[in-house]
Amino acid sequence: MADRRPLIAISSYVEQARWSLWDTEAALVPQLFVDAVQRAGGFALLLPPDASFADGGAEQVLAAVDGLLLTGGPDVDASLYGAQPAPEHEGSRIERDRSELALISAAIALDLPLLAVCRGMQLLNVARGGTLIQDLPSYHRPNPGSFEGSEHDVRLAEGSLAAAVTGELLHSAMQHHHQGVDRIGEGLTVTAWAADDDFPEAIELADRRFVLGVQWHPEADPSSPVIGSFVRACGEGL
Repeated sequence: MADRRPLIAISSYVEQARWSLWDTEAALVPQLFVDAVQRAGGFALLLPPDASFADGGAEQVLAAVDGLLLTGGPDVDASLYGAQPAPEHEGSRIERDRSELALISAAIALDLPLLAVCRGMQLLNVARGGTLIQDLPSYHRPNPGSFEGSEHDVRLAEGSLAAAVTGELLHSAMQHHHQGVDRIGEGLTVTAWAADDDFPEAIELADRRFVLGVQWHPEADPSSPVIGSFVRACGEGL
């Protein structure tokens, strides 16, 4: 690898959490993401929402790292793509949405490697002017709160970044989502589809070094090459 380990900013949640004697809001992220980045040779840096990102702070913070990893989480606020929340909408964190929209725009402008997972892929699509389906059939989230039994096959477009990072044209992936991409955002291309219903499973931006959104959860599968490929791309040239 390079002379130094790449620094990977991981978007974090702000949620009520309990530990020891405390029950309070906390900036947190599933340890699966941290473990995957560290296994791949990167440093994992948690990046909480920050209102200043919309006023130039996103460019400042991303200039100090080598890549941006957007994690999963609650539904994207429907107002951000011009919709009303459907009855199935499960709640959103619009402060986080706005912070991460600014991070996405800054990462693309800086040509910083960006991997957007599940909700992150949905937000990437919204950032480019796309829209979302607010509720999908239950087989896209077969076991809420768990990845058990969530494996499904994904078809990848030959010659795509998605195929390059997996090294496959048919990839077994973990799914856990009830929202997904509807109208594709500007400049984005769908490069992977669920084998059972052709639902979009990956989007990418071809005119940047590495901008990839995946609807599945590579962090939940230690054998998945996706996060490792992303971290290697972040380390190129260091």
